[in-house]
Amino acid sequence: NFQEFYTHFAVTNAMTGSKRNVYYRDRQDNPDQLVIDNIRRYLISAGYVFGKSEWQVEPSVLFQLTEFTKEKTMDINAKVYKDVDFGRIWGGLSYRRSFDGAQFQTATGFGEQRLQLVTPIVGANINNFMVSYNYSYQMGDIRFDNGGFHQITIGYDFGQTERKYDCYCPAAN
Repeated sequence: NFQEFYTHFAVTNAMTGSKRNVYYRDRQDNPDQLVIDNIRRYLISAGYVFGKSEWQVEPSVLFQLTEFTKEKTMDINAKVYKDVDFGRIWGGLSYRRSFDGAQFQTATGFGEQRLQLVTPIVGANINNFMVSYNYSYQMGDIRFDNGGFHQITIGYDFGQTERKYDCYCPAAN
């Protein structure tokens, strides 16, 4: 963090050889199954929080790379925050697009489609609690489902009873 600017880098599933039943060849039900024991994902993000009044706006971007499949995606996000008597309310919109396309067969030939998701999100921070809801809708001709995907998040901020810094930057402890 530097004032209201932030950046973040993470590696998920960093340990090599996950050896989970879903991912490796030693399964008894199908010993010829493809070995996928590298499920590492690299993430890098950056954002900035504009505004020092009761309203703030936060644009951000996130880049993800899945090591095994070499799949790359980019998220472009925007959130708006408003301080209220009981805490803070917020809402935003996220757009995810894959750099890599998947081919599919149609009645007349072949097509290619990239993953595209649009996700509106709303939430509130009340004291140390956080609750949010989002709905992701997949666009394109080939989709997992005709609807979207719902997500509810509930969180608790342990040990931080007041804002430590003058900025609205994320608390990275």
